[in-house]
Amino acid sequence: MAKQTTPKPATSRQLSYIKRLQQEAGVELPEIKDGLSSFEASEIIGELIVKGGQGGTKNKQVKIIEPRLGMAIKESFRLWTSLGRDIWDRKRNAFIEETIRTYDLFTEIAEKLGQTPDGKG
Repeated sequence: MAKQTTPKPATSRQLSYIKRLQQEAGVELPEIKDGLSSFEASEIIGELIVKGGQGGTKNKQVKIIEPRLGMAIKESFRLWTSLGRDIWDRKRNAFIEETIRTYDLFTEIAEKLGQTPDGKG
């Protein structure tokens, strides 16, 4: 005889994550039922992540790729200090802006490489 198991209920953490993803994606879902299983919650989370990646809201946080940011900071710092520029006081904001532009350039290059399976444009 087959054993009947009760599905594991969704955790409060899953439910909170669903609500946050709904806000980020700008998606209204019907009221989540009390007996939502962990598996069902995982499926909803997956769908919301996909929807959030297809536009989402204007206020969505940008994902920072830390190694790329570190490389942009290092390169900007190396260039500015080799040119004798003051990055600590007078030119601080200009240094920050150029570092952000460098990061954006590195990100654009990485995205272009990722457009084809062989990484060649």
